[in-house]
Amino acid sequence: MNIRIAISILLLSVLSGCAQQSEVSMLQNRVSQQEQTIRQLNSQLSGVQPAQADTWAQVQSMHQEIATLKGQLDNLNHAASSVGGVEGLANRVARHEAALRLLETQFAINLNLDDNASGQTPMNAPPVQAASPPSSPAQPPAASTDVAKALYDSGYASFTSGNHNEALRAFTDFTKTYPKHSLISNAWFWKAESNFALKDYATAAVDYEKVIKDYPTSQKVPSAYLKQAMSFANIKKKDVARYRLEDLIKKFPNTPEATRAKKMLAELK
Repeated sequence: MNIRIAISILLLSVLSGCAQQSEVSMLQNRVSQQEQTIRQLNSQLSGVQPAQADTWAQVQSMHQEIATLKGQLDNLNHAASSVGGVEGLANRVARHEAALRLLETQFAINLNLDDNASGQTPMNAPPVQAASPPSSPAQPPAASTDVAKALYDSGYASFTSGNHNEALRAFTDFTKTYPKHSLISNAWFWKAESNFALKDYATAAVDYEKVIKDYPTSQKVPSAYLKQAMSFANIKKKDVARYRLEDLIKKFPNTPEATRAKKMLAELK
């Protein structure tokens, strides 16, 4: 009996050990499968995460750009509202551009204000239209308006709009009809500028001489010297152009025209 019991116990122990070993093997297999699954997921996520990171960075960049654009739009709206809306802002920009064009014309410099600027040197290029006249801006003449002033303003408005032929007619009429007017020296200067813009350099030189000789105290005299020299240079009279530039530097040494004249003298050599 004891022997049977001992054998039974031994068989149970063996069977129990086999069962435990089988369970351990099953658990190990499950762990192995789960580890393999995790490796596969990690492998898949390793390709997804960088893409997600890039997308996130792009989204953040777009948010920043949108915020910047909104800030610029707010600034533009604020600026526009302070000058009477978009139309008022456009008018202010136009006035600033007109002032720059005046500098181009009177000082014979190229500020590249036009998109189709050719890069031509100022000595050979006709000046573009100018603005900001010494008198008040042109207004539609009323019944009580000074006729001479209205004619002058009409000529200047034509010049600044690029209609140099009409400007020439107006300033020619003014110089003939109102030779004693307070604006006569300016009228002669703008008549010269109109001829210069039309590339009639010989006539322009004569008109500039009228300003220099007959109105020596006019504020237009330094510019008349400079533009007359340019007129002579354009008709191949470089010796006369040099003489005028040197005369300008001597008589008006501290003017912007004199500074420009020094550069032109170097170009004429």
